[in-house]
Amino acid sequence: MCRADPFNVDHVTRTVAPGQWLWVRPGHAQCWHPPGAARGPFILFEPDVLRPDLARLLAPLTAHEAPAVLSPHPDDTAWLQQTALQLLDEHRALGRRPLDIHHALRRSLLESLLLRLANSPGIAPTGTATAGTGRADRYGRFLDALELHFRELHQAADYAELLGCSVRTLSRAAQDATGKGVRELIDERRLLEARRLLGTARWDARTVAVHLGFTDPANFGRFFRDRTGLTPVAFAARAARTDA
Repeated sequence: MCRADPFNVDHVTRTVAPGQWLWVRPGHAQCWHPPGAARGPFILFEPDVLRPDLARLLAPLTAHEAPAVLSPHPDDTAWLQQTALQLLDEHRALGRRPLDIHHALRRSLLESLLLRLANSPGIAPTGTATAGTGRADRYGRFLDALELHFRELHQAADYAELLGCSVRTLSRAAQDATGKGVRELIDERRLLEARRLLGTARWDARTVAVHLGFTDPANFGRFFRDRTGLTPVAFAARAARTDA
């Protein structure tokens, strides 16, 4: 980036400054202020382009709690910029060399870039917060289950049963990792999805309520208003004005 630029990732405003990298994962909603003002390399790829054996090494970068703004070590700044430009050049070089070599070069450059970013300062290795207790692993499995089932499972007991542990055990794991209760985390995930669908996908409130497992749209309206201060309709209208 040539300057500090504000942006939203999942409706949380952040700033990316020169030398920093924006890391947006599948499903995340994003919006720049003002749209189109940012400058810098843009790399879009499908997760399955990476070799399976890199998954463990890239876990800190792909974890649910990985930050949206990455601040690499200053000594890596020039290298990352050059590697991004080399990746762009190889992308444009289709037909210059055999196709398998072309794909291998692109994959190698992308993997090298991601490995450096995954080891940026401020990104903790997976599981360090509660290493040795097993709670970090349990919390990670809870997040995976939550991502799959937040539309239909809304109680801590539902996830404790899925993970084969007690509600108390799951609650301790969540508290250790985030300082929050399991039900609060479930509600936060439902709210995040509601904001994505109302503000980015332009779904109507009734459809969002059904999608998130609310049997009564009025209950969804109260749920949303209590946590945002806006009705779903007002939130959608504000988002539409912002994007206009």
